[in-house]
Amino acid sequence: MTDATGPLKTNAELARRVSELADLMALDGASVHQVSHYRRAATAIRRFHHRLADLITAGTDLTGVPGIGKGLAGFLDDLVRRGASPRLQRYRDRIPAGLVEVMRLNGVGAVRARTLGQAGVDSVARLEEALRARTLHRLDGFGPAVVSRLRRSLAARRALLGKSLLPDADRAADRVVAALKGAGLEVRIAGDIRRRVEIVERVDIVCTGSPEDLWDVADASMPERPAGMRGDNPVRLALDGVNVRIVASPAEVVDQVAHHLTGPPAYIAALAARARSRGLELTPTGVKRATAPGAAPVTGGGEPAIYDALGLPWIAPELRRDAETLERAEAGLPSLVRHRDIRGDLHMHTTWSDGAATLRRMVEAAANAGYGYVAITDHSPSTGVTGGLDAAALRAQAAEIAGVQRDFPDTRILRGCEVDILPDGSLDLEDEVLAELDLVLVSVHSALEMTESRMTARIIEAMRNPLVHVLCHPTGRRLGRRPACPVDMPELLRAAAGFDVAVEVNGMPQRLDIDHRGLWLCRELGVKVVVSSDAHSVAGLGNMHWGVDQARRGWLQASDILNTRRFGEVEAWIGQRRGS
Repeated sequence: MTDATGPLKTNAELARRVSELADLMALDGASVHQVSHYRRAATAIRRFHHRLADLITAGTDLTGVPGIGKGLAGFLDDLVRRGASPRLQRYRDRIPAGLVEVMRLNGVGAVRARTLGQAGVDSVARLEEALRARTLHRLDGFGPAVVSRLRRSLAARRALLGKSLLPDADRAADRVVAALKGAGLEVRIAGDIRRRVEIVERVDIVCTGSPEDLWDVADASMPERPAGMRGDNPVRLALDGVNVRIVASPAEVVDQVAHHLTGPPAYIAALAARARSRGLELTPTGVKRATAPGAAPVTGGGEPAIYDALGLPWIAPELRRDAETLERAEAGLPSLVRHRDIRGDLHMHTTWSDGAATLRRMVEAAANAGYGYVAITDHSPSTGVTGGLDAAALRAQAAEIAGVQRDFPDTRILRGCEVDILPDGSLDLEDEVLAELDLVLVSVHSALEMTESRMTARIIEAMRNPLVHVLCHPTGRRLGRRPACPVDMPELLRAAAGFDVAVEVNGMPQRLDIDHRGLWLCRELGVKVVVSSDAHSVAGLGNMHWGVDQARRGWLQASDILNTRRFGEVEAWIGQRRGS
């Protein structure tokens, strides 16, 4: 692999190269300390709020920046000024690119990847062949538990192949929409991205204009030429690995076409069946009289008119799923939570553990976002992240929180901690320490291979502690990397309701956990929900956006969500949980 682009400009691009260098160094046998240093640097660069490229071209000496030594500074300088690094290329020349992919699979790591590479298993395809042939057990470090974890990791990876996480799809859509609107075309978003699904097969965009118009815009504005022939409708292209489909539509039916392409197919089929029962026909361009082939649509006025014709209220795209959606809609639609309903963020990390920004900087950014309260919830020690906080560190952090609070009187700062649930269901910190905190979040980060019954019992045991307030990312999934761990979700949520423990929908795009099915159950069982960013940087506060999207997919209203409430109500609930 070589760099075909010019000088790298964005922090994301630089961070990707530093991460790649760290991976290659690990595979080459570099020390754990050195590799960890580069991994931390990649994370810091990704979250840095100034463009490093601008600092480098201005002649800034990066060795004055904490965590950047002479070697890394030189590496970044090469990337920014030349677009390539001889050091990186030397590693690429001798280490198979496929082995890096193998190493990144959950449960592999550098040591096992080197073992696999020495055995000729130097790509994901060859690893899958070895799993099918059941030959991995001959290698050191590949017992049944590791092989099981590998199978699960590969299954999660396959679920993302050829698809995109929602934020990547959003970025691609924004870019294409801006180009189309700049050309004077009317644009509608459709498909998976409009329904805000976690994994997007492709970005669908419907717009006015001819196929030739769309081709001209895509050809002139996008880094890669569209696929197929000029005049094709739709126009298909790939943008930063995201599949995009742009459909040309007559202006008078652009809304109807967008509705049809928003789908999903099972939902459109249910609407079509309902139309037939009323002597109508649902087509991609609207609703027609079934008895008059070739007749003009009986609906105008966009999507609401389609639903009027079918005797239904307009259904928000996030709710559209299948025939059951129509049954639920007839019983009454909720007033879905909106992004502006969120009043505070109860899950974020700082440089006290594995965050990239200081406590003060995170509070300042949250205050600027208009939040009335935040919780600082750095990790407890057993997570294994840098600087997991023990009792002494939490008390030292409390002193800093008090000082920052004085400077931000309009944003209440809660002392919190994201505490690990240990394998037996006990917590990583003693009760006397938890009792000093304002808010206790609990999470599973390790021993994820338990059976469903053991994992469920483990989490319920943790929630039984009256000092616990919120259960975070209940299934532990990492989209494209690790599937959800097995839990009996109805049993788990019934226990949460009984203990009055809130359950988080985590806005990190790789998590989006708990999913829409679990959120619907929360709604049915009366479980309070917290929508959180799980921010590890200032930019990460924006994760709240995707968390709210998932809450909407779960049919949640603002009243279902704890952090849409004023601080006094949240404070009262915390006190009630502790019996005060």
